[in-house]
Amino acid sequence: MLAGLAASLSLSGCTLTRDILYSPGREPPEAINWVHGPPQSVTIVTPDKLSLAGYYWPGRTGDPDIYVYFHGRNGTAEGAANVAQHLAGSGNAVLVASYRGFGRNHGGPTEEGLLRDAAAFIAKARELAGPGARIWLVGHSIGSAVALHAAAADGHIAGVIAMSAFVRVTDAAPRFWRAFIPDRWENLTALRELRVPILFVQGGLDRFIPAGSGDVLFSNYDGAASLVMGETSRHNPDMRLLGPWIDQAIIAMQDGSLADLPSPPAGWIEKVRRP
Repeated sequence: MLAGLAASLSLSGCTLTRDILYSPGREPPEAINWVHGPPQSVTIVTPDKLSLAGYYWPGRTGDPDIYVYFHGRNGTAEGAANVAQHLAGSGNAVLVASYRGFGRNHGGPTEEGLLRDAAAFIAKARELAGPGARIWLVGHSIGSAVALHAAAADGHIAGVIAMSAFVRVTDAAPRFWRAFIPDRWENLTALRELRVPILFVQGGLDRFIPAGSGDVLFSNYDGAASLVMGETSRHNPDMRLLGPWIDQAIIAMQDGSLADLPSPPAGWIEKVRRP
């Protein structure tokens, strides 16, 4: 994720700015093939009055489960919807979040700001899903940090699926530059505040997240958790495979236990589980 930052800094001689850290995406994908039909466009307003774009697939009537999907660095709402669409179609609602400063959104990204954005989208998810909603946060890369910290702050999340997660954002930067990184994203701090089932989903060939990050996160979490590894998966997992499995996994997670977690799809292995 941050592997190219050192090169950028060495060429420019500048400190590590948030624009480099988050590298917010500006342009949506040219064309998207919607597997389950196009989503609805939604707009949420944050407590500090920023309007943020999002997308929404309604769930089946009576199904209380809703995903909130948080994208990673260099993303946009449209690109995130292209990924998150593979969570739709099984009866669960899907709400795709975006952040300040990304795509068409005004503002500039900061750790505090992204967590405000996340809280606003979670509130929207509750509004959309209605009474009895079960909210599942799914995040990728920096989005996994957003999901973990937002779940800890909210206190009423059903579970978290953290994909391509790091221990702290500075781990992915060369040691010399770590003091200049303006936001920390210390995921172990969030884990200490959580008591919900968590799936850690890591790529075995991820070049951006330090090897062993998933093992550290798992071993430092006291709650129900599973660490799943894609043996040939890189930084961006294939959600066409993982989406249907995640849908089945949350059925097993609804009682707060992972005892009945289904086996992961072909090419993925479960390294360790704490039911």
